[in-house]
Amino acid sequence: MDPLLPDALLPHFPTVDDPYAFAELPEDSLGATWGALRTHSLTWHPHADLDDQLRHWALTGTDDHETAAVVTVPSRAVTAAEVLVRHGFAPLLVVAARLPGRGRDGGSTAKIRAMTEADVDVAVELNLETVRFDGRFGMVNARPSTAARLREHIASLLDRDEPCAWLAEHEGEVVGCLYYDLPGHSDWIAGRTSVRPVAYIGLLGVREDARGGGIGAALADHAHDRLDAAGVGVTLLHHALPNPLSTPFWYSHGYRPLWTTWQRRPARRS
Repeated sequence: MDPLLPDALLPHFPTVDDPYAFAELPEDSLGATWGALRTHSLTWHPHADLDDQLRHWALTGTDDHETAAVVTVPSRAVTAAEVLVRHGFAPLLVVAARLPGRGRDGGSTAKIRAMTEADVDVAVELNLETVRFDGRFGMVNARPSTAARLREHIASLLDRDEPCAWLAEHEGEVVGCLYYDLPGHSDWIAGRTSVRPVAYIGLLGVREDARGGGIGAALADHAHDRLDAAGVGVTLLHHALPNPLSTPFWYSHGYRPLWTTWQRRPARRS
């Protein structure tokens, strides 16, 4: 097992009494952008019989694309992967982790500056462009309410004590955006690792016509320099595993897969 995993996965930890859960989201919520509206989830445990759990999983929504069955397992749990493949699941989303000092300097000449209230519109558009692109890979959904919910979230970042949203400029135009959660705002995902403190990168988006010029690398390097200097113990992020751009990019910047989310959508097929 990966040493960055939480201590709860040590061999002596007891199994979960009820591994099955179900959640339903309003279509106009921000969470609805990141997955199906109705999600069945199975909590993985190293001592449980995953094959048996999958066979006895009571799923709803036959042929309903807004239902999904998801199982998140450590990325190195290859025996679990073998079982999930047999049950028709696909690996679609990764929580990747970076330790301080890892990665590379992209050497870009792009100008990086903090986001201001005047930049919210362009930041939302860059975030939407990323959502639309990632939507091709099976998890993310660009919904009618996505722009409004992203605007609320991005605007709220300006109220935090420390700058956490950054823009990249090229020839005077904003071409990229990155924002992250510092410790205290990242508690929602800190349980995925035993390392502390935890930061989380929520977005890195580069305008399509500006990709390939080191803009993303400049934003990532800037963020990592600041997070390392702040004493962050590990930085986490989500990326779409089938994405041919984000997967090699993040691993060239010092990340490695920690957790992989497998999905079957619809949750149940006729």
